[in-house]
Amino acid sequence: MKKIFFVLPGYSRRPIGGYKIIYQYANKLAEDGYKVNIVYLEYNRFPKFSLKWLVLKYWTQNGPSWLKLNRRIKKYTVNSNLSTIEYNKDDVVIASSVETVEPTKRLFADINNKFYFIQDLEDWNVSRDYLISTYNMGFTNIAVSKWLKEFVDKHSKRKTIYLRNPIDIKKYHVINLITNRDPYTIGMLYHKAPYKGSDCTLDTIKQLKSEYPKLKLIMFGTRETPKNLPNWIKYYKNASQATTINIYNSIGIFVCGTIKEGFGLTGLEAMACGAALVSTDYLGAREYALNGVNSILSPVTDYKKLGENIRLLIDNPELRLQLAKKGVKTAADFSWNVAYKRFKSIIFK
Repeated sequence: MKKIFFVLPGYSRRPIGGYKIIYQYANKLAEDGYKVNIVYLEYNRFPKFSLKWLVLKYWTQNGPSWLKLNRRIKKYTVNSNLSTIEYNKDDVVIASSVETVEPTKRLFADINNKFYFIQDLEDWNVSRDYLISTYNMGFTNIAVSKWLKEFVDKHSKRKTIYLRNPIDIKKYHVINLITNRDPYTIGMLYHKAPYKGSDCTLDTIKQLKSEYPKLKLIMFGTRETPKNLPNWIKYYKNASQATTINIYNSIGIFVCGTIKEGFGLTGLEAMACGAALVSTDYLGAREYALNGVNSILSPVTDYKKLGENIRLLIDNPELRLQLAKKGVKTAADFSWNVAYKRFKSIIFK
């Protein structure tokens, strides 16, 4: 049986959306009896054989804590070469990010079946020219959204395969009835990266507090708690999957002020759990969000309009309920079963 290798840039103790998708594909393959391996590239983290390196290897073998991996999955911490990893030319290797493509090509040079799983336009740490060069390194490119496929197709010699991200609708579903939700309880993901727009979104919600004294905000993220948060805002650092599902089910409205993102899992997850989505019209959200149908969208970076849309749903409970119910139906179409069958047909073709 073929082995499947997923190559990640390094081990993360914090929840990351891109890792989450990779881990779930790995779990499903392992459950089906495939020999699955995860390779963490740790070239620049710590000196090899140092105490910190040994701690990192321990984390690698026993983690991550925020998502349970199938015990049959083998995990490797790689410092410079793959001398301890055995593979055959007919195995499958999947690069998961821009910084893993070149090392994957070098370290797994003899493997014929190389794939590049593209989840965002990752130009925040590399030049645009280098990013585009990774699309032309001989891998089969897979993009998780239509806009990413269009971009990669425009800059590569080979056609990109479109495979939209799924969610686990058996876990992300309505627990607390939509009709029981408090319209003044809002949720959002908090992230320090400027392209996530979190600080502007947070400021927008704070400005609404004077109009709506009952307003409450629940945030989750991987960063330290933002300083000087008022007591009507609660923040969960490194929230587990179960915690985020409970958050989605406790809010009436989920707000996303993103500027640029490949897909945007949290918006879809919130919809699946019955929260009405108020979002910017960034390209990734267009995979599932339709303005006035299952969400309310505003132009990217127009946070005044974003605030007006939050106000609209607070003041119009019937519209909020209508959008939330439609959002649940939309999310039901993004099942893992469909995505996983498609994924296997791609890598084993």
